[in-house]
Amino acid sequence: MRRVFLLRAYGDFAIAVQALPTSDQIVASLHLKPLYDALLSLRCISPCSIEFVDFGITGSQLNLFTNKDFLGIDTFCQLSKIKKYTRANPGFSDFVEQSARLGLLNFFSGHSFQALFETGKPVYEAYGLASHALSEKKRNILIFPDARLKKREIPSSVLAQIPGRIVRFGKDYKNFEELIDLVQSADYIYAADSLPLHIAYLCSKPHYILYPDGGKLDFFTPDALASGSYSTFNQFRYV
Repeated sequence: MRRVFLLRAYGDFAIAVQALPTSDQIVASLHLKPLYDALLSLRCISPCSIEFVDFGITGSQLNLFTNKDFLGIDTFCQLSKIKKYTRANPGFSDFVEQSARLGLLNFFSGHSFQALFETGKPVYEAYGLASHALSEKKRNILIFPDARLKKREIPSSVLAQIPGRIVRFGKDYKNFEELIDLVQSADYIYAADSLPLHIAYLCSKPHYILYPDGGKLDFFTPDALASGSYSTFNQFRYV
């Protein structure tokens, strides 16, 4: 039986939780549970059979998958907890989402994880998720400029071109429930390559992706790709 470990960031989780088949056994890091609870309570997803486990992840994802912290002491503590869990719960074919640093994960956890898909492949396509073919109404426009990585945040020069309401984490919303409420209330969303974008797809809200020069399209939604609703910061011109 296939068992899938969800150890990455919130956006990755929002994609995976709607795409993985019910036949999978899902083990997710405990830090992802608040997002799951919010998606469930606001009826964005159907209940899933997920075991949430405390692997010591206090940031946005397993430290091994980051560039900043992957050699820190907390990384080895997290990997030790994963190793302990897999040894205590054998008998599955175990998978993680992407192939990035899979060799290191297997070496330090003493386990044989496989990847659902190769890093660099379009994520939504890899999961078999398709475009919603949404009609676009640009009345109540919300703009989510924040992103986990500073370089992905939408700059003020671009924000000034869009006649919508700018909403920021910590000011306009402080938790996942409030974020989802905002997304559900919008007619159209402009967003950086970040969690609000993936919530927009999940809630079937028309959206436009803004990203830096040289940015990758790996996590772009099928809706944005199908309609051409994306642009770099430098190339963007509001129409």
